[in-house]
Order: sequence, then C-alpha cells, then structure tokens
Amino acid sequence: MDTDFEIRDHIRTVLIECRKEKGITQSELGKVVGKSKTAVASWEQGLSLPDAATLYRLAAYYQKSISHMYGEDKKGK
Repeated sequence: MDTDFEIRDHIRTVLIECRKEKGITQSELGKVVGKSKTAVASWEQGLSLPDAATLYRLAAYYQKSISHMYGEDKKGK
C-alpha cells in the first residue's frame, strides 16, 4: 500500500512533468484551474495536494486519467 508520502511525491512529479510538457508556467497553470501560482508551486514542492475537484480539472487539462495522476496505472508493472 502506498504511503501518503509516496502518493504526494507521485502527484508532485506528474504535475511537474505535465506542466513542462505543455510548456506553461506555474502562473499560467494556476489561471487554467483557478488557483494561484503559489498553490501550484506548493503542489510541485510536495507541500500540499490539489483538492479533488482541482485534480480532476488538471487531469482533464492534461488529458490524463485520474488513475494516472495518482500513479495507479503504474502499479504491478
């Protein structure tokens, strides 16, 4: 079973990778999902997690599944 730290670290990594793939700044991403640059930076530093509704908006924006965001699609591989 994943620990909270592992989940937080995975989400942090996915958010950084997806944002860089899109070539957008933290400020631009914040505008897309209705959050501040500070909130985005906090997620990417692993200090906090986006709430469920925001994580859904992030997944939709990046065209990823919620399972991907949580790392569920990598389990068992």
